[in-house]
Amino acid sequence: MRLPLRPWVYGFACFILWGALSTAANPEEQTPAHLVRHLVQAIGSIKAAENGKLSEAARANNTTATSTANAILDIPEVSQRVLGRHWAERTPAEQQEFVALLTELFAKVAYPKSAEFFSDLNIQVTNERVTGQRAVVKTTVTDPKEGLITVDYHLNKDNGSWHVRDIVLDDVSLALNLRSQMNKIIAEHSYAELLRRMREKLTEEASPSQK
Repeated sequence: MRLPLRPWVYGFACFILWGALSTAANPEEQTPAHLVRHLVQAIGSIKAAENGKLSEAARANNTTATSTANAILDIPEVSQRVLGRHWAERTPAEQQEFVALLTELFAKVAYPKSAEFFSDLNIQVTNERVTGQRAVVKTTVTDPKEGLITVDYHLNKDNGSWHVRDIVLDDVSLALNLRSQMNKIIAEHSYAELLRRMREKLTEEASPSQK
């Protein structure tokens, strides 16, 4: 699968280092802005391998960080959005398989790339807007090469808990961008080809920090 737009879009550019994961509280207890901070804390705490190896403590940390991020992200909702109309065409087993595969791509490709790219950058929360069961947390980050980047987090509240359902970078929706690419692959080839390319991506770009 070709990476969309800038390399960091697929790598979840929004996950910027905030601090230690140990400061995070339960997602359901947080405001949307606090939840976004805990999400980026988790991603930013992921340790990179040195000489292709990770200590036992680093592996444990990465497992915890990934679990925290996955609990905050609404990956099933993201999965439905990126497949679009093709989601309803899949059987329940196929839907479950797709969610699991996308979750693995986040954990082994997107999270580590984001932690590495944004390790020295600083995020600013500029606004939090809550409308009923939906919220938008607006942030900015300045990159020496890219300049000012706006990153908006879109959240839904379900059963009393907030979850991130989409991330918009410089007015580009991550979910819609991925949907465009995936729908193109399905239209030109097949759904099976999409899954093959996703698995190939895992094989090619799995982060050393997961080893």
